[in-house]
Amino acid sequence: MVVMIGAFAVRSAAGFGAVLIAMPMLAFVLPISTAVSVTTALTAITSVHEVSRDWRRVAWRHFMIMALYSAIGIGLGFYFINMLEEHALRRSLGVFLILYSIYALATANASRTVSARWRGALAAGTGIAGGLLGTLFGAGVGPIYVLYFSTLRLEKEIFRVTMSTVVLLGGAARIAGYASLGFYERSTIALIAVGLPIVGVGSWLGDRVILRLDPRMFSRLIGGLILLSGLGLLLK
Repeated sequence: MVVMIGAFAVRSAAGFGAVLIAMPMLAFVLPISTAVSVTTALTAITSVHEVSRDWRRVAWRHFMIMALYSAIGIGLGFYFINMLEEHALRRSLGVFLILYSIYALATANASRTVSARWRGALAAGTGIAGGLLGTLFGAGVGPIYVLYFSTLRLEKEIFRVTMSTVVLLGGAARIAGYASLGFYERSTIALIAVGLPIVGVGSWLGDRVILRLDPRMFSRLIGGLILLSGLGLLLK
């Protein structure tokens, strides 16, 4: 409960990051497959409201580009997920989190700008990486996609709803894939049902508390937390 409240408080404040926070913590007490399927479902459910409210403001051209590359990454993710057993997935998640936390801490004070001529390559790289890592670990999708969308200089609301639409579509595709692999058992469905009111509490907390934090300090805290989680998973 504490993990999910904190994770969705972060998502409410930043617009993404719930799975990135929740996954490493839940992986200490749940199988990776269960943690991934539960957090993916809850994130997709919370995205439905925002997308249904503001879908007319989606930047459809950029959405289609990212959706295409994400589909490739999701396909690769489901190919590899059948080849990795629980211990390998846990270690791989730990390595990914450590590398990501180093990146997050190093760029906490940096503004990301990319030349327009590199946007096509950036879209392909972030889309495929987001789909692949999101499928394997359920983590890192939002911040990876932000690398591309932040270069487009979209209005804030257009940025948020386009991001949410990409995350929702990718989440729906992954949920269908996880269901075909048998990840959604009765116990998993029960965890999702219990998690829904907890998500509401976290979102309320994020709107009223986390938004008041200094953005740079917030980024450092999240990066440090992810680093410790990654190290813990490697040592577990």
